[in-house]
Formats: sequence, structure tokens, C-alpha cells
Amino acid sequence: MTPAVHADTEETRYGSFMDWKLFVRFLSYAKPYRGWIVTALALLPVSALVQIAQPMLIKRAVDNHLTTGNMEGFSVLLSAFILLVGVQFFIGYLQSISNTVLGQRVVRDIRKHLFSHLMTLDAGYFNHHASGRLTNRITNDTEAVSQMVSSGLVSLVGDFLLLLGIGISMAWLAPSLSLVTLLAMPVIVAGTVMITRKLRTIQRRGRLLQAQMAGKMTEEVEGARILRLFRLQDNRRQRFNKVNQEHFDTVLASNYLEAMQFSFIDAASTITMALLFWYGAGLVESSEVTIGTIVAFVDYIRRIFFPIRDLSGKFTTMQAAMTALERIFNLLDTPPAIRDQPSNQPLPTFRGEIQFLDCDFGYGDGLVLKNIHLTIAPGEKVAIVGPTGSGKTSLVKLINRIHEPLRGEVKIDGLPVSHYPLRTLRRMVGMVQQETLLFAGTIAQNISLNDSAITLEKIHAAAVESGAIGFIERLERGMDTVLSERGGNLSAGERQLLGITRMFAFNPAILVMDEATSSVDTISERIIRTALKRLMEQRTALIIAHRLSTVQNVDRILVLVKGCIVEAGTHDQLLKYNGVYAQLYQLQFQGEGGD
Repeated sequence: MTPAVHADTEETRYGSFMDWKLFVRFLSYAKPYRGWIVTALALLPVSALVQIAQPMLIKRAVDNHLTTGNMEGFSVLLSAFILLVGVQFFIGYLQSISNTVLGQRVVRDIRKHLFSHLMTLDAGYFNHHASGRLTNRITNDTEAVSQMVSSGLVSLVGDFLLLLGIGISMAWLAPSLSLVTLLAMPVIVAGTVMITRKLRTIQRRGRLLQAQMAGKMTEEVEGARILRLFRLQDNRRQRFNKVNQEHFDTVLASNYLEAMQFSFIDAASTITMALLFWYGAGLVESSEVTIGTIVAFVDYIRRIFFPIRDLSGKFTTMQAAMTALERIFNLLDTPPAIRDQPSNQPLPTFRGEIQFLDCDFGYGDGLVLKNIHLTIAPGEKVAIVGPTGSGKTSLVKLINRIHEPLRGEVKIDGLPVSHYPLRTLRRMVGMVQQETLLFAGTIAQNISLNDSAITLEKIHAAAVESGAIGFIERLERGMDTVLSERGGNLSAGERQLLGITRMFAFNPAILVMDEATSSVDTISERIIRTALKRLMEQRTALIIAHRLSTVQNVDRILVLVKGCIVEAGTHDQLLKYNGVYAQLYQLQFQGEGGD
């Protein structure tokens, strides 16, 4: 049966309790921990036998001692009973430990596998999948699997084993009396199933509303500035309150049903016990059963109804885990669109030549780049300009295989980039983007990106080269300064300087700069330009720029329009040509003059 997936929550709606294909695949992660599995399963029959034996001792105590007044040997039964309770406690503790350890180890391995797989996926995958949902795979979905192991699967097997053992014991003690319990079971099961189905529907609605609330909260945090600029707080507050109220109503309805379920089972167990006493009294009077048997049956019924009451919750846990496993394995089954292609061809001696040979590229049905044929000489400084959406950034991302051309080929030093190991290629090509992404950690860690090959001496030398050492040394803790989220405790210019420092530390052979000075103030721009000029020395460099005043001194300027190179030349040549570049330059010059 093909599962249906909800668009908002991506929740699989399984028609059956268990997807065995998913479960068998899950077992491959549990296989290395066979010892823990054997321990958990071996404890189940012991636990069941201990619980089944206790009412038997109670029966003997009542029949042989309490009803007869003969207390000889009673202390032995009492000691045995206390011992069984102690054993039950100890076994329960071992079960909890083994289940938890097994669940956490399996989840640790799944998370490790998921994270490693995410690191292999190409940029295009992340463009089409929300980061929140991907994060949810590694956190909430794996936790649902852990719950299945620690409190669902093994416990469920234990419950069925206990029910089977109790049923056999009751039938052995008094077949006629066990019929009372047997007749009550269909009513209890039917009522539990009806309530559970309704409860499951409401809980699904609650998860959907919870996801919507989380999405709205993320929007409010990320868009806080816009909301205040346009005075949308009241509007957004009303929208959030509406979803919040719906979630509140759903949770209450779920709580009502859970309370009804518990009350129904408690009432059913009480009625069953009453019937047991009524019917058992006649059997005692006719000497078919003893009072001790009645007392043992009461204890057995109490033990039966506890697992029955918990079964619905365990079924919900199992189905949630099946949903999570389906989403986890869907992600793991997504192949990387860009991967290493083993080649016996030796890597050439690096010179820095880049060639685009009749390349086409697009993200969807339309092409972003068309028939790009271009050679960039070793050490050449090339600027790429053009209107927004002309394909400038897409062009440079073909060099380090962030994307791959739909047609044609990109080469570095005569060797197709697909023949370079990805690690080598991306170490060879460095990018300074419009905004430098900084991570949680110290300044030194953000420069080296925790690469053990980049020592503190190299970090310091890189900061000196970029000029970032000036503001770093003014900070109280210098290189050990801990940055806030995305480097919020630094200015835009300081963040860009750290990005350039990172490039000095990694020392790439080819440099790509994507609007590297567009988001900083004038004073910072001068410092950054000086650092970039030093960084470009003796490197092949591609510079993407909207501000044409920043690219006048490069070796060559390429003009892209609608994915095609329409002009190429130096600044002066293109102005004399009086084409697209000259028009763009004239528009910018007039705009700057009119400010």
C-alpha cells in the first residue's frame, strides 16, 4: 500500500499498523547491537513469569492460610512474594536500561548517517527543501524512532507475552471463571479501538497546527524588522492567535478523549471484577473454585487492564515511528546529484586556466546560461557584469561543481572539473560572497573552519594579510572572541574582512568574488578593496559586480544578458563599443551623480 503524505506536515497516513519493509531496513541499524536486543528480549518472559507467579502465591496464601487460620508456612509465602516484587523491580530496571541504551545507540547511528548524507547532497537539493524540515529529520524523526525502541516495540512484545501468560494461567486455574473475562474483552477492545481512531485523527490535526505555529513563529522572528516597519504586529498577532486557539481546542479534545479512554477501561475493569465476584460466588458455593482463586483472578484482571490501557499509546508510538522511518529513508535514498567520478587521469600541474565549452545551464524548464564558450587565462582577472538575473552567479558556480551544466563542459587546466575529486576542486576554488556566513564559535574557529591543517600561526598571518588584525586586536579577547549568531556582534565590514581572512588562510588557487563589497559602508569598502587586491595577486580571479566603478581595472569584462555573453573587453574598449556595458555605466554614472 502506498502511503499518503500530508503536504504541510509530511506525515504519512499508514493504513496498516506496521510497514514491514521499513521495519526490516530499520533492523539493519539495530543489528550491531544484537547483545542488547537479546538481553531486552530475554528479560521479557522472565518479567512475565514473575508477574504471573505473584497471584498464584496470593491464591495459596488465601486458601491455605488466611481462610483456614493456619499461619504455619505463611511467612515463607510472604517472603517469596516480597522476593518476586524485588525481582520484578530489578528486571524492570534492567529492561528500562537495555531498551534506552539500545534506542539511543540506534538513533545515534541513524543521525550520524543522516548528517553525513546531507553533507553529500548538492546545492540544488537544499534550494527545493526547507531547512526546518531537514533539521526535523535529524531531531524529531529520529527521536520518534528512539521512542519506538525504548517504550514501544519491546514493551509491546512484553505486553502481548504477559497477556498470553495471564490468559493461560486463568484458563488453567478456572476455565469457567475465565469466560467472564473473555466475554468482556470484545467490548473493551472495540471501545478502545473506537476511541483510539478518533484520538489519532485529532492528534494528527494537532501536529499540523503545531507545525503551522512553528512556521509562523519563524516568520515573525526572521521578519521582525519588516513587521515593525509596516506596522503589521496586530495583523500577525491575530493570525497567530487564531492558529494558537485552534491548537488549544485540539489539545483539549485530545485530552478529553484520553481521559475517556482511561475512564472507560477503568470502568470496564470494575464491571468485569463485579461480574467476576457475582459469578465466582456461585462457583465458590458449589466448591468449583476457591476464594483464593477469586482473589488471584482479581489480581490477574488488574494486570490485564494496565497493558490494554497502554496499548493505544504504544500503537500510536509505533505508527509515529513508521512515519518517521519513511521520511528518514526517503532522505537517505536521495542520491547526490553531484558526486566524485573516479578517473585514472592524473591531475595536471596547476596553472589556473578555466574553460567553459559550449555550456548550457538551467534550474527548471528554462535556461539560465546559454552556449557559454569562454577561456580565462592563468592569473587573469575577469569581471562579470550584467542585469539582475542574467546568470552571473550561476556561471561561477559551475567552476567548483556547486551546479553542473546541462550541456557542455567546464575544464581547469585542460581537465574536466568532474575528474577532480570534489574535496580537491573545492579547496582549489575559493569564494568571497556578498555576505560572509559566520558560525557559532570564536573568530579563530571561523577563520580556520576548524581545519586542523590551519594552525594559529596561519590564522594570525592571514589576519595580518587581510588587515582584519586591526579590529581583532581591539577586541577584549582577540582571536578567542566568541561570535553571536551569524556574527551579529560584528559590523558588516568586519564580517566581510573575516571572510577574506578565511580565503587567505585556505589559500585557494582560483578566486571567485560575488558582490564582495556591495553590503558594506564606504569606509569599510576601501579597506576591503585593499584586502581583495592583495588576495587576487598571482591568482586567477572572477569578480561579479553590479557597481561598475569597482571593475574598471580588471584584465577583461564579460557582459551577460539573459544567460548569454554579449560583450567582452576592457573597460575602455567596452565604452568605445557603446553597447550594453556603456549603457549600464552611463545609467550608474548618472544615478551616482544625482545622489
